[in-house]
Amino acid sequence: MPKIKINGQEIEVEEGKTVLEAALDNGVYVPHFCYHPQLPISGNCRMCLVDVKPGPPKLSIACATVCQDGMEIDTENEKVAAARQGLMEFFLKNHPVDCPVCDQAGECRLHEYYMEYDLEPARVIPEDKVVKRKALRVGKTLMLDADRCVLCTRCVRFMRDVQKDECLVIVNRRDHAEITFFPGKEVDNPYSICLADICPVGAWTSADFRFRQRVWFLESSPSVCAGCARGCNIWIDHRRGEVFRYKPRDNDEVNKCWLCDEGRLSYHAINDQRLTKAQIKTDAGFEAAAISEAVDRAAGIIKEAEQKLAVVVSASMSLEEGRAVLSLFQDKLKAKIYIHKGEEGWSDEFLRCADMNANTGGLEGLGIKDSDLGAIAEDATVVLFETLCPNPPPEKMPAPAVVVSPQLSPAAEKATVALPAASFAESAGTVVNIDGIEQSYEPALPKKGDALTHIEIIERLARSIEAKLVA
Repeated sequence: MPKIKINGQEIEVEEGKTVLEAALDNGVYVPHFCYHPQLPISGNCRMCLVDVKPGPPKLSIACATVCQDGMEIDTENEKVAAARQGLMEFFLKNHPVDCPVCDQAGECRLHEYYMEYDLEPARVIPEDKVVKRKALRVGKTLMLDADRCVLCTRCVRFMRDVQKDECLVIVNRRDHAEITFFPGKEVDNPYSICLADICPVGAWTSADFRFRQRVWFLESSPSVCAGCARGCNIWIDHRRGEVFRYKPRDNDEVNKCWLCDEGRLSYHAINDQRLTKAQIKTDAGFEAAAISEAVDRAAGIIKEAEQKLAVVVSASMSLEEGRAVLSLFQDKLKAKIYIHKGEEGWSDEFLRCADMNANTGGLEGLGIKDSDLGAIAEDATVVLFETLCPNPPPEKMPAPAVVVSPQLSPAAEKATVALPAASFAESAGTVVNIDGIEQSYEPALPKKGDALTHIEIIERLARSIEAKLVA
């Protein structure tokens, strides 16, 4: 393997690695706009210029220069610093002073690089800047501010090379060049918000997130998307108990750095229509109740059911929750356990799975495999465990008497007792994705209202019916 020196530090690199990759892998940051590890190399922004010896007398772009044995690379000398400063002036020549109203503020590379490598006043007055399109709504999910674009072409390459949808192109020349669409094309793609992720400035922004929160107020917690069986790794960005967005979290074995729009926007279920108080049906209708009273009422219903007890669990429940259900309802109460998968969704060869549940494989591995809910006897007493965005049970299944759910779902509205459960974002657990990969997650948010985790509810039911969970 080639041995090279970066800023005097000798390192050994893999054959075929570029100077930029070698530097980043070894803790040496080289600024860049157009380079992205999951996209073909473009080499057009020139921001990653470095001094390579032996090599050409001019500076070389690190993203397209392959490491050779004996190379000595300087990423910080005066020549490089002067080039970066000149490039920053070029990028900012026509850039609008949008920082106070730009959603990219706080995570904008252009801003960061200006503070790190430039800090020079502009020599072009605002009135002389080239005016380009602004706040253009692009489809259902995106906004485009072409005047902020630095022409890195990441969006062009993502659509063309990753999504195989050649819909974007750069038109015009010099400082009039801008991103636009091929005639008759638009960004109509189930992964469109990935453009906002990979845009290094604020040209592409998510219409859903735009103007909703400043990023420096947000806390980011690692988690796993529950939108389908892929189990994409995500960051949950939240503030004061409210989720504002999902961002993809890098994992080359699962989703690399991508996330579908449907999964990304499913965060709304964490905030909306939550069941935060226990409910008990009375002659006068539903009444809010203390969680202890509702658990005791549910335990009484379960006791009375005896051999007619049937338990239905969502296929998105975690392994730990599944084991707790088996321990109480199968091992102690001898109830029949069913898995509710719901209807299949859309799928593709990129990320999305038709199985809309987070843990079908994991629960089936525990032995919870029976999905024929229509086989449940009409006089059975059904206990239903739901997760976020529940699929409604089939009409031929008896109405559940007890529902444990994070949301005020149709089933919860009809149950005799509805117990408020924490969502996956407020609890810990492990799920198994479609490829058999186990992935764990921790609580990102505090539990809402009187909600308890599914396991806490099962434990309280167990105590109330004088059963003891198997350790």
